[in-house]
Amino acid sequence: MAGTTVAILSPGEMGSGIACLLKAHQFRVITSISGRRGSLPSSSYTYNRAIASKIEFVSSDIDLINQADFILSIVPPSEALPTARRVGYAYTYAARGNKSPLYYFDLNAVSPNLAEKVQDVFSKPTAGANNVVRGVPEFVQGPGGVGGVWRKPRVVVSGKEKLVGDSGRLLEEVLGLRWVGDRVGQASGLKMCFASLTKGLTGLAVQSFTTASNLSLLPALKEELSIFYPPLLTFLESAVPNVPPRAYRFVREMEEIADTHAEAGFSRAVFSGIADIYRGVAQDEVLGKERSGERNRGQTVDDFADTYGEGMRRREEVNRNGNNGGVQDGMELEKKWMGRAVERMAVD
Repeated sequence: MAGTTVAILSPGEMGSGIACLLKAHQFRVITSISGRRGSLPSSSYTYNRAIASKIEFVSSDIDLINQADFILSIVPPSEALPTARRVGYAYTYAARGNKSPLYYFDLNAVSPNLAEKVQDVFSKPTAGANNVVRGVPEFVQGPGGVGGVWRKPRVVVSGKEKLVGDSGRLLEEVLGLRWVGDRVGQASGLKMCFASLTKGLTGLAVQSFTTASNLSLLPALKEELSIFYPPLLTFLESAVPNVPPRAYRFVREMEEIADTHAEAGFSRAVFSGIADIYRGVAQDEVLGKERSGERNRGQTVDDFADTYGEGMRRREEVNRNGNNGGVQDGMELEKKWMGRAVERMAVD
């Protein structure tokens, strides 16, 4: 919408998709990567996505706050609270004048408890945005169909503040906002419960398919699923190959899910275990290098399971060698795996 500016922090895979959708509806979209960890070269993947999505760069977070009508925080779960604090700090130096209230959308996969901590950042009069809306994006898709028509995404949100004015109503329509409650954290709870059944199940499938492959039983397993649960097989054959570029994010998301269920009285063990499955994929020497739009391996269930199984066997061999006197080699390889996951969290 002409005259309405939306800031996105940061334009990773999800953020750049939303940016393209907003620009298709005449919103101005800006970003600032001045607060990203590390230098610009280390954030080149995010930077290139922003360029490809034709997102405008501003010089600083303060400049971003001065210009924005809405801020969308779309970052890895571990960055949700630091990003809110970053905006809150910059807001104390901003000069918005007579601009309308600034809305801060926290659209991250975090537990209700962490969502409330984000809200607390902006609860002080000088801390930041006038209105904090807690939300979770789902099913954002690129242009499809005849003429590149956008499929409307679905974003569940919660919070006392509702969007006002023509720009607010259009943003609500374009993003497919669905209000599920007045309390910050309710949308997070819905996301966590939903992802328990989708990404949680996908994590179990990663383990099941890989084990079946190791036992030379993957074709037989898929045949059984096709007979008794064909929709489940269809879902998993799509979901599992999509894991490698996102596994590093799913680790923290599973931990946030574990926290959510723990707040309801359940053990953290189930989803902490699934977090370990995703951590293994993120640290894999082959699958851990995969990026969206630059895929090479693991694009089918069969290749994923074969590749991941091979990586696990290599890792077990390194551990055995380490226990037999090659400890340093094993430790160095583990550091390399961990470093790759941390680097991905820092730049995407």
